[in-house]
Amino acid sequence: MKAAVSFSLLSLLSGCSSSDVPPAAESTFSWKEVTPCPVPRFEAQGVVVDDELWVMGGFRSSDLDVIKRIDIYDPRSDHWRVGPELQGAETHAGVISLGRDFVLVGGFQGNVLNRLTTANVWRWNAKDAVWSAGPDLPTPRAAVFAALIGNELHAAGGLGPDGDTDSAEHVVWNLAGPSLWSAAAPLRNPRNHGGGSASQGRFFAVSGRHGWDEAAGDDPAVDAFDSATDSWSSRAPMSVPRSEIGAATVSLSDERLLVVGGSITGKAPSADVLVYDPHKDSWSTLPSLPIPLKGLVAARIGAKVIVTTGSPTSTEPTDKTYIGCCL
Repeated sequence: MKAAVSFSLLSLLSGCSSSDVPPAAESTFSWKEVTPCPVPRFEAQGVVVDDELWVMGGFRSSDLDVIKRIDIYDPRSDHWRVGPELQGAETHAGVISLGRDFVLVGGFQGNVLNRLTTANVWRWNAKDAVWSAGPDLPTPRAAVFAALIGNELHAAGGLGPDGDTDSAEHVVWNLAGPSLWSAAAPLRNPRNHGGGSASQGRFFAVSGRHGWDEAAGDDPAVDAFDSATDSWSSRAPMSVPRSEIGAATVSLSDERLLVVGGSITGKAPSADVLVYDPHKDSWSTLPSLPIPLKGLVAARIGAKVIVTTGSPTSTEPTDKTYIGCCL
């Protein structure tokens, strides 16, 4: 059954607080439950292609068995269809949109308990509907921060070759140049399972955790990388640190960043919906999700936010899908 949850807010999407927004600026944002994903899963990967959300891979059960299946959601028709089979890692890959194409960087192959990280890079070519291999990362990594700045694809942090230790490595692939990675300033606060995004021509690493300390290892830090100076700077941290937001950190059309759900202290899933404004270096909130979720997939398509899959408990997958409207 489809249900709607409605809320009122004072133009939080404009990055303003209720104290400096006049009553005329009030708007309404609501979450509506729509057709569920055909396969329940969590820690899947997501990307938008031609205004449709691709949900890729993920864990199918509390046993952490994986799936290579891709399901594609069209919010215009509220319909799912099966896509091409996923290449490379099934979970924890960095995903970077190149418009209609996208790139998958690193990740875990198979059951994550085996800690098998990969250096593989895969690119989906939408025109020819084929996968092609990109240049391998210098070292295998999973749960990295990743984003595209101009022609430069960035991958920083994450879990290193052993699948347990935080990596500070930060590498860049210039898509307009040779097919290889070059070194950039390392992430000064190494961590994993955070959110990577781009804004104002900078690469952002949002929150995340240290090692596999799911109970108390989350870090609220927000770091921004500037290619012009090859340096990182600290930004306003999250009030509540969280991890498992790699597929739930989204760039909005006005340069703000949206972070949905995640895992917070005690391995608990969160229903928080947060917005970071890089112009003001401040955080605000949007109406919470109808249920708490960690390891979910979120995306912006036009003025809507699509949220699907994840875990409402910690290890049990869900097929729930919601649309938030409107930005």
